[in-house]
Amino acid sequence: MQIQDAGRKAPERHRVVVGGDDRSLVDRLAEPLQNALAGRRSLYAVHIETVGRVGEVMVSIDGTKGHVPLLFGPEDMDAGYVCSVVKDTVSRFDL
Repeated sequence: MQIQDAGRKAPERHRVVVGGDDRSLVDRLAEPLQNALAGRRSLYAVHIETVGRVGEVMVSIDGTKGHVPLLFGPEDMDAGYVCSVVKDTVSRFDL
């Protein structure tokens, strides 16, 4: 059980900004990505863009400690899977 100060909120999702060139992808992934990264003590900018001719999607994460691009195939675009990979990668590289 985590104890919080009365004046402090739970981890804030506004510390994670999600944007990109495909509005439907951004709408589908923004909230899950914000939830996946909200508990970390860092600011993140996540950019989602389609690349290539066969539907690959690049998810670029910029944090206060670095940058990592992740490439997903069209068959990998389940929100749960993408968020799991993003969360694990950010933890592994301590972004």
